[in-house]
Amino acid sequence: MSIIYRKSLKGIDEMAFKTHGLPMRLMSYMMVVDGETGVDQLAANHPQLPSLAAVLQGLVEQGFLEVTGNTANVVQMNTARVSNGANMPPAAPVQMPVQMPAPMQAPVQAPMQSMQQTGYSPELEILKGNMVKDVSGILGADAAPVIQKIQNCRTKDDLFASMMGIKKIITIYANAGLAEKFAARYQSLI
Repeated sequence: MSIIYRKSLKGIDEMAFKTHGLPMRLMSYMMVVDGETGVDQLAANHPQLPSLAAVLQGLVEQGFLEVTGNTANVVQMNTARVSNGANMPPAAPVQMPVQMPAPMQAPVQAPMQSMQQTGYSPELEILKGNMVKDVSGILGADAAPVIQKIQNCRTKDDLFASMMGIKKIITIYANAGLAEKFAARYQSLI
């Protein structure tokens, strides 16, 4: 009997955005985790990764990986297959309240120069709102960290850089087709 791990949302975020600064050596351990292969088999398949079981357990403790089961109960698990090969337990549809950015309106008397100084861009806020809506629809309850990244963008360049990472997350959590449609939609707008 061998433990089976999958990447947590924090782990997927790290793989896509490198937000937590996980060393490349540890990233190589995360890359071998597929959500369906037990630790014993992973160690046999990747002898170049020493102390695999201990390192993976450390990544669990840091929140980058999570336990999905063990090889003894793989057949009994009621799971859904996703595009990255990970097994994910089916979830009941959850309607997550999304905090859409309130429409921002500049005062009628405000000169254009003061709007530029504050960094406010109506076009950017509309793009961010649309991205939040799309990401919420695609990722559901797992969208909160991605939404936060979108809302933290202050320029179109920031938004474009985030969009490329979000595309990776959608590919992993949903599928490559949705990720391509998402990226195509916003590449032309940004």
